[in-house]
Amino acid sequence: MKKRSFSTSTAIKILFSLFAVVLVSACIKNDNFIIGDAKVRIFNTIVSDTTRNFFFNNALFNSQSGVSALATATNSSYFVVQADKEYLIDSRNSITGTTSVSAKSTFALGKNYSIYYTKKNDLPATKPEFLIFPDLVRQDTTKAQVMFINLGYTLGSKVMIKNKDNTYATTLAYGEKSDYVSISNLKPVSTLFFNLADSTGVVDSINYTNFIKGKVYTIILEGAKNGKLKQRLVANN
Repeated sequence: MKKRSFSTSTAIKILFSLFAVVLVSACIKNDNFIIGDAKVRIFNTIVSDTTRNFFFNNALFNSQSGVSALATATNSSYFVVQADKEYLIDSRNSITGTTSVSAKSTFALGKNYSIYYTKKNDLPATKPEFLIFPDLVRQDTTKAQVMFINLGYTLGSKVMIKNKDNTYATTLAYGEKSDYVSISNLKPVSTLFFNLADSTGVVDSINYTNFIKGKVYTIILEGAKNGKLKQRLVANN
């Protein structure tokens, strides 16, 4: 039997053909990619408004969150949305379906966000607005962490915050938020004091004794209809 010869030119042709196949395959669009997720939660902080429904690209949010429409001073848990996709978010009266505010937003892959339904002041002509911020959820098992945000649109001035040991102090205007603060002392001495900047004689305190190491918290500063300062503590993780 005559033995076939495998020439160099033949090998080059085969290698070129394989390269061409790989190159063409790389140019083919893959429509079966894995879609990533982000998580969002919604807060209703408008004390003078009705219960609201929130829609994401015309899809009712409670189909994802599993809760009903949000009354004032309530919030949803985190629910999953598709990441890196633009959403039109709108708030609607749960009875009439009338939209009070809408905004467009995109949520990054693997991130958590809080959406605050609020308004800048309590004047009748002032329309509601959305404030959207990313949340810290990563654990640090050596400490608890807390962030403050001022959404008290009925308050008459900025809010001053400090702890009992005077190792932390900040002042927040409406719509402002603090950095995340480490709470290393989880004993009752970690009492936090809040008061309005124009009412230094009136001080509210919250004696949080249940800060847990590894947990991240948000404290929302709100105002009642009569302008009295209120606080709400929620966990991020």
